Parts: sequence; C-alpha cells; structure tokens
Amino acid sequence: MLRGTIFLHTTRYNTCSILINRCGSSKALDIEKLEQETSLDVIDHDTTAKEEELERKRNKSRLNINHRNILHGKPPYTESKHPFHDTLKYKRKMYGRYGASSGIDVQLCWPTREELADILEYEKVAYPRTILEMINIAKEKRAENQAKILEREEQIAKKILKLDAWIKELNIKTAKKQAEAQEAKERKEKLIEDVRRHFGYTVDPRDDRFKEMLEKKEKEQKKAMKEARKKAKEEQIVTRILAKQDEQKDETISQNKEN
Repeated sequence: MLRGTIFLHTTRYNTCSILINRCGSSKALDIEKLEQETSLDVIDHDTTAKEEELERKRNKSRLNINHRNILHGKPPYTESKHPFHDTLKYKRKMYGRYGASSGIDVQLCWPTREELADILEYEKVAYPRTILEMINIAKEKRAENQAKILEREEQIAKKILKLDAWIKELNIKTAKKQAEAQEAKERKEKLIEDVRRHFGYTVDPRDDRFKEMLEKKEKEQKKAMKEARKKAKEEQIVTRILAKQDEQKDETISQNKEN
C-alpha cells in the first residue's frame, strides 16, 4: 500500500511537471511570435515613412497632394474631405473624369427613377414630334434651301449676262464725271485769268481783292449757266409741244381721209 501511494504521488508530480513545462514553452513561443510581429510592424512603418519622405522630396513642384493628383490624371482625393464630396453629382463627375480609378461605384452613374421620369418629361416637351415627323421636316427644309440656292444661281446668271452693259454704263458715267470735273477746272482757270486781266497786273490769289472779284465772277458765271439751262429746258418743252401738235394734225388728216 505504501508503494502504491508513493507511485501515485510520483505520477502526479511527473504529470504536473510535464504540464508546467508545456505551458512555459507555449508562453515563450507566444512571446517570441509577438516580438517578431512587432518588429515586422516597426519595419513596415519605417519603410512606409521612408517612402513618404522620399516621395515628398521628389515632389519638386511643391503642389498639394490633391493638385498633384489632378496634374497626373488621378482623383484628387481618396476619401471625402468636404460635404459636397458625398453628393451624387460630385461622384458622377469623378467617375466620368477618372473612370474606375476614382473608386466610385458605377451604379451611381445610372439615373434614378425620378431622374428618368424628369428626362422623359423634358424630352416630351422639348421634342414633341416623332422621329418620322422630324425626318420629314428636315427633308422639307433641305428642299427649301435647295430651291433658294437654285433661284439665287439663276439670278446671278442673269446678272452676269447684264454685266457687260453695266460695265459700259459705268464707264460712261465715269467719263461724264471726269469731263464735268475737267470742265469745272477749266472754268475756274478761266475765271482766274479774267480776274487777272481785270486788274491789269499779276495779283496774288490770296489777296482779298482777288478773292472778292473771283467770287463775283463765279456768281455771274453761275447765273449765266442757270439761264442757259432754263432756256434749253424751255426749248425742249416747245419742241415737245410742236411734235405733239404735228402728231395730232397727222392723226386728224388720217381720220379725214378714212371718212
């Protein structure tokens, strides 16, 4: 019995020793693993910090991060910085500009039922006609424009035919104006010569006496030209009256002969 008691206590002691050794070894392993993970986290943090510092030194432009992202064709912000960044309009704008790299869900770009209803109502008001009606209207407008072009081309062709006559008429008018200008110049020179003869000696045209006499001669010349035009007009009227009387006499004589 004593031997059995001693054997039992010995067995229990050995079992406890084994359990204690196992627990101690597992704790040591956990501590080593924790130390390794901590050292790895520290290394990763140091590496990230070095990369950020290196990237900051590379940024010679000194631009803000958002501005630099825009410059390189990237979304300006990776997360919301202002309230309007969470609006649907802003998210659609970012996806439309940067695509999938913006991190926006493409489903947000599709209009909602309310927006679709508004779009359909707007199209009904802005474009009330059907596609066939719009096609027919476009054809009619095209035909009208073509008819206007043909009419314009015909007018141009007719005017081109009259171009020679217009050029001739223009040359006649130009020659007439030049002749009138030359005639006026000659009359002026003649008046100046008459004034010089009136004084009997050479007079400076800037002299007041010369100017007064020249003005007087011009008035006399204008009066004479006016009377000449009036006389020519009266002669034309008399000629017309006589021609008309002759026509009436001829008609009377022809009527008498018929009777």
